[in-house]
Amino acid sequence: MNFIDVTLRDGGHQVKFDWLDDFVDSHIRTIIRSPTINFIELGYWKQTSKSTNKFYDLNEIHLQDISDRLNIENFNKFSIMVDCHYCKHDANEYPNKDFGVGLVRVCSRSEDIDIAVKLGESIKKRTGSKLSMNFFNITNYTMVDLERCVKLASNSGADFIYFADTHGTLDLEHEFEKYSDMAALINSYGVTPGFHLHDHSGKAYFNYRQLLKCGFGSTDVSLAGMGKGDGNLKLEYVLPVFESPEILDHLENYRSILQMKPSSYGIISSYFSITDYYALQAIRLGLKPSTFYNKASFIEGINKDNYSKEHLM
Repeated sequence: MNFIDVTLRDGGHQVKFDWLDDFVDSHIRTIIRSPTINFIELGYWKQTSKSTNKFYDLNEIHLQDISDRLNIENFNKFSIMVDCHYCKHDANEYPNKDFGVGLVRVCSRSEDIDIAVKLGESIKKRTGSKLSMNFFNITNYTMVDLERCVKLASNSGADFIYFADTHGTLDLEHEFEKYSDMAALINSYGVTPGFHLHDHSGKAYFNYRQLLKCGFGSTDVSLAGMGKGDGNLKLEYVLPVFESPEILDHLENYRSILQMKPSSYGIISSYFSITDYYALQAIRLGLKPSTFYNKASFIEGINKDNYSKEHLM
């Protein structure tokens, strides 16, 4: 199993994508020494909405600044994420390997797969970087959706096809065969299958152990589980201890900012497989967990993945 570190990108949700430079520098210097972490994902590339903080709206100036501070040469272990809902669709807007980006990850929902594949193909051709096609909210896909997305993504020239358990709903105790079949299908196209796990229901590590048996070859990890909602699979849980003492030093040095804030609301959003924006808004509205549970039980269809405030009123 190989890993992609997503601490800066997904963990950015916990710090409003505004990491301190000294943490970023220490994190990159430490992680690049790990032989099993293939890439370090810095953030989202030139997004067109939401936050304008650096790691949600990365550009060439930011990459050059990081490279200059770290004095990195001949380096291509950076990864960037592109959300096809909120990105530029001109391949010339994306960085080539001169900026250290060795992997571009294009993420989409099943309804956007055609647009995402076209974008991914053009970015790979323009940049020469490896390409990962990533699918959000995977637990809300039907088997037909999964097979269609995999087949289309495999034609994009993708090096990885990733499933994201965005809502932390996945339970491979009950869906082992389904995802073993999907891993086999992806492998049959000569593409590496990967998974992005969330820990809303406390199952991230268990699911990771099952993925090893399913045939998946790559998994996202983050330091202290830093990530959206109730966080991700913890990097420090899956790397061999003999390989990671410096990573553990780094974790303890910055423990004060590597703080997850799990809540009962995340458990509820995971149970109903709905976006954790509902959980965030329920907290802001002062709803009790029991009230949130009752309201969440009526959320269906496209509104599971797309926040609609009417459901909490």
